[in-house]
Amino acid sequence: MTGERMTAGAAPGDPSFEEIFRIQAGRLARLAHLLGADDPEDVVQEAFCRFFVVYRDGRVDNLVGYLNRMVVNEVRTRQRRTKLADRKRLHLVTAPPANEQIERNESIHELVRALRDLPPRQREALVLRYWLDLPLAEIAVAMEVRLGTVKSLVSRGVARLGQELEEHR
Repeated sequence: MTGERMTAGAAPGDPSFEEIFRIQAGRLARLAHLLGADDPEDVVQEAFCRFFVVYRDGRVDNLVGYLNRMVVNEVRTRQRRTKLADRKRLHLVTAPPANEQIERNESIHELVRALRDLPPRQREALVLRYWLDLPLAEIAVAMEVRLGTVKSLVSRGVARLGQELEEHR
């Protein structure tokens, strides 16, 4: 790629791969962070590496939805691997410290802590619903579940999140 823009497979007028990356990478890194990824930038990098193959072949209709789903799936995969690795370890692994912005605002810190204490599927549903402000139908697509499941996950997640925050006041 020496100065050429990667548009292979894209229709005329579609954004280039670089433009998509520039526009979406920061948002996707925040999404990965809120979903509990220890390494959100790596999650986004892996998602874009996989996305490139599909984008190059022109097989993507909803770029943003597809990228959201890839990040959700990558975070799930990494969390599963970590959980399996932790089972094999004899000592506990401490979580990395929260970033500086969260440390400055105690209420946000408590919210993120409470989000991390939620079951992964409830956390995913809440982050996609209230952080990305996605409609329930798009959340169902991103999480690869039925609409009713999303409604249940959001409802239970909100209730449990409220309980968690009340308990720590």
